[in-house]
Amino acid sequence: MNVNQRQRKLIKKYLLGDITDQERQEVILLISDPGNKNLFDDVMDELIPDLLPETNTEQDELNDKLLAFKTKYAIPMSEQEIRTGFPKKWGPYIAAAAVLIMVSFGLLFHLDNGSENQKKLAQKGHQIVPGSDKALLTLADGSTIALSDAKSGKLADQFGVHVEKTAAGEIVYHSESQAAVRSLAFNKVSTPKGGQYRIILPDGSKAWLNAASSLSYPTRFDQRERRVKMTGEVYFEVAKLKRPHSHEALPFVVETDKQLIQVLGTQFNINAYQDEPTIRTTLVEGSVRVTSSLNGASVLLKPGQESLLSDKLSVHTADIQQQLAWKNGEFVFKGEDLDKMLKQLARWYDLEIKCPSQYSKIKFTGIISRSIPLSSIVDMIESTKEVKIKIAGRRLTVSD
Repeated sequence: MNVNQRQRKLIKKYLLGDITDQERQEVILLISDPGNKNLFDDVMDELIPDLLPETNTEQDELNDKLLAFKTKYAIPMSEQEIRTGFPKKWGPYIAAAAVLIMVSFGLLFHLDNGSENQKKLAQKGHQIVPGSDKALLTLADGSTIALSDAKSGKLADQFGVHVEKTAAGEIVYHSESQAAVRSLAFNKVSTPKGGQYRIILPDGSKAWLNAASSLSYPTRFDQRERRVKMTGEVYFEVAKLKRPHSHEALPFVVETDKQLIQVLGTQFNINAYQDEPTIRTTLVEGSVRVTSSLNGASVLLKPGQESLLSDKLSVHTADIQQQLAWKNGEFVFKGEDLDKMLKQLARWYDLEIKCPSQYSKIKFTGIISRSIPLSSIVDMIESTKEVKIKIAGRRLTVSD
């Protein structure tokens, strides 16, 4: 195999995601040379028709096909960039090819630390790092513990219930026996902007808190139901338990300020940020009943469905990948309005956002790792030529 054939093979493997770490580094060096652009374009010409559906496929389906690559680093694309930014020779595949090429060179952009792009980013001077595992635990007596600073081991003893931090950083609850629990106490875990955390509730259920979220719960659930209250965004994996001396399931109830979710044993995500127009409940597994506290309306969700609650309560097919992206360490944008995209970035990077209304509906598509610095995402957005972004302290301002 000659050098050119090997390079083509490596690029194909890279685009298909079937590549070793060593080969990936070789491709990164290869496509960092502008002289190899024609080689990359030739491989794209060969590969795109095989990867994508027929020419009459809708744009949303093309985007879904590309997002399925699950690339860890990507550049959000504006609709204008998708329509006009790439060679016409790709014909019906132009939109998808554009996104895929941006994904590929986006990965290069983040990993090639010696590139001019990285030097330019360093010169911008805003070193805002992504969020991390941090939260505040408020105990029954009102005292607080910064969980990111606490060492593993016992954190507190509350009326016979021990609170511990595991070596993996999780918060767990233990009691020697029901008789040893002397009183009902309530705890609260709160994440700041730029924080996330995972806890194991007293019944064994697991909860993942996104940034700017909170979860309140008793240190011991009673025998009638398990009830918690939340704000922000939380993903639950609920333990299946029976009522004592009964075959009936012990209900699990989640309260937000506008709805109740009744659960029997399931996996689901609730997005209930107050600065969002709707509360979104996405069901992954099991069944939940969502009831509006505003008017009593109620719906029963099946796996793959989600409810949206604003003035009314409605049910829709859920995009599981997109709604659970935060838990999996990603942002997934599929034709996302810029203002909605920036809200997510603001929570994770602890920012204030100023986005004038004339730019708020510009749309972006892509998958971005939540582990990269803000400067990289700013450069991605500006690369679309739609807007410019200025960072002063922790304020992000959009302009043209």
